Amino acid sequence: MGSEKNQKQKDLLKQIKKEITKIRTYVPKVAIFGDTGVGKSSLCNALFGKDIAKISDVEACTREPQEIFISGKKGKGGINLIDVPGVGEDPSRHQEYLNLYKNLLPEIDLILWAIKADDRKYASAIDVYKKILEPNLKNCPVIFVITQVDKIEPYREWDIENSKPSINQQNNIDKKIIDISKVFNVSTEYIIPISASEKYNLVELVNKVVEVLPNEKKSSFVREAKEENISEKAVEESEKGLWDHITETFGDVIESVKNTVVDIIEETAPKIVKNVISSVKSFISSWW
Repeated sequence: MGSEKNQKQKDLLKQIKKEITKIRTYVPKVAIFGDTGVGKSSLCNALFGKDIAKISDVEACTREPQEIFISGKKGKGGINLIDVPGVGEDPSRHQEYLNLYKNLLPEIDLILWAIKADDRKYASAIDVYKKILEPNLKNCPVIFVITQVDKIEPYREWDIENSKPSINQQNNIDKKIIDISKVFNVSTEYIIPISASEKYNLVELVNKVVEVLPNEKKSSFVREAKEENISEKAVEESEKGLWDHITETFGDVIESVKNTVVDIIEETAPKIVKNVISSVKSFISSWW
């Protein structure tokens, strides 16, 4: 009887380890929406610390989604960035682009929608958001990213020493956030202003991404983000997400092997997790 119980535990641990490995090595797909010149390449370079080739500089009439794979460390993991043709770049192909976005959506884990700080053209974008994206937010969250906020008026007032907007600039940034919130009917909490060149608000953007992703996908984004953009909050939320996913997937049966499961989580944790959380086991055990 004891040997049968031991075998069941071994089989259970094998399944759990397989699921943890799957999560740790998952390759997320992140779609980058936005018109040419909005700064999508700069955004991706700043977030992931890779030298990503310029994107969105091909004529709109010939544009197709461009997939850029950023390989992970030691050939494991990685992330796929999908550069999506700008929604307002070619009005004559609007319906074609709508169909393209709709077909692409099931493959995507997250959409970062880049809007330049001084951009006022929303008509096509609103149509895409309302018809294609808003009905699918549970499966594919959208975060609006206001880019190049260091150039927002009065741009000469940017606080270079502290890498942040002046009071007047901040007021205009707040107005931009409210404007986007109203026209897209989206909460301001999903609108993050950033400056890639000034490394402004990138930590807050990563925090928001980790927050909105499903539990089983949080870890993969933290793993691939540039270390200077990763906060303790993001790391802890990603590890808690992993644990919650495992406990929800396997239910009460995990109780008999939970110590071993935590050991597996700790052993498989990326370097950034171990740098931030000195003892993953103690961190997770605090929730029991």
